[in-house]
Amino acid sequence: MSNSLGVGIAGLGTVGGGFLKQLKSFKAKSNSESNIKIVQIAVKNKRKKRNFSIRSLPLISNAMELASNEEIDIIIELIGGSSGIAYKLVKKALSNKKHVITANKALIATHGNELATIAEKNKVCLNYEAAIAGGVPIVKAVRENLRFNKISKIYGILNGTCNYILTKMSRDKRDFKDVLKDAQNKGFAELDPTFDIQGIDAGHKISILSSLAFNIKVDFKGTYIEGISKIDASDFIFAKELGYSIKLLAIAAINGSQVEQRVHPCFVKQDSDISKVDNELNAIVVNDNVIGSNIFEGPGAGAGPTGASVMSDLMDILRGTYILPLGSSIDKKKKSKIKKITEQKFPYYLRILAKDQSGVMASITKVLSSYKVSIESIIQKPSHKKSYAEIILIIHRIKESTLLLALKKIKGLKTVSSSVKLIRIEDSL
Repeated sequence: MSNSLGVGIAGLGTVGGGFLKQLKSFKAKSNSESNIKIVQIAVKNKRKKRNFSIRSLPLISNAMELASNEEIDIIIELIGGSSGIAYKLVKKALSNKKHVITANKALIATHGNELATIAEKNKVCLNYEAAIAGGVPIVKAVRENLRFNKISKIYGILNGTCNYILTKMSRDKRDFKDVLKDAQNKGFAELDPTFDIQGIDAGHKISILSSLAFNIKVDFKGTYIEGISKIDASDFIFAKELGYSIKLLAIAAINGSQVEQRVHPCFVKQDSDISKVDNELNAIVVNDNVIGSNIFEGPGAGAGPTGASVMSDLMDILRGTYILPLGSSIDKKKKSKIKKITEQKFPYYLRILAKDQSGVMASITKVLSSYKVSIESIIQKPSHKKSYAEIILIIHRIKESTLLLALKKIKGLKTVSSSVKLIRIEDSL
């Protein structure tokens, strides 16, 4: 590698623009300006309108050219997507012994084990700080700073879009579809928000963090994922009355040889730290046996925060810092034994729509009792549906598979609507 590091960039959207702004600031202040040279920038559409000038930029149309350009030492992949051109480019770049920086969590979650193997073999960096929680340095913290601590649990809010939607639903008592439309108009949600609202984006991120925290291979397919689209304004009203908030949490934990990896809406106590993280902010909590509890909080997306994370990865390479992509050698990574969500135990919030007549409550509690499901509290409220009532139950901790059997029987009761809602309670956070 020459004294001057050649950089190739694939993709010039929000993150790419933010990174170039960071790089311009770096060059203006640093004596190491000559150490970085932007060789080529691959863009899909050279005529696309951007909020910054591209006249002097070395633009090309074919991203794959970056991987073969001998003047390029580092490729920054900002295209996105778990397959297609992003995957081909990164794989070829690493195979050609070029360092790679990416903001692509889907790519690392899906192909991280393979790409880490290639990077390790060729002794090049595969850095991805920008892939998780924007400007929050959680990858560096878990992969490097806390690496030798025994981490038992890592959890948090890893999707700003969902957190914004849930915050607005709670404060304004508005339903999901209405708030989603508002979030899209304000730029907090994509026109196609599927990956965000269905929990897939957070699932990618917690799968990677779980690998780093517990020294296991990345296993996105084993992650349980549930989104927020079924939550409505009434759930927030009932949650508040019971002393809870509702958050979409990504959670990874280890107990012996078994690992939990899950993303789903949770009831969390209103006075907990995670409950107070609102709007588009991200927050991650790391529990270990040395420090106890570390909380990392900050903006999870946007040109500035994410561009700064890309810049941080570039500075590590510039300083000659080399860290194995997944924290330890891929050969030493254990294959995870992920515990199914149905085998785990939680307390639960249940919301049952049932006919407002005598004997209904008794029939429901009888079914729960037959499965040894213990009830902590019951609230009955009038329903918007004529002649029906909302029955709210808080259930003591029980294995999910058992509760699901009971709920299947409850749904079969003639007095109960098929609408039975279940939200897990994380009462220890």
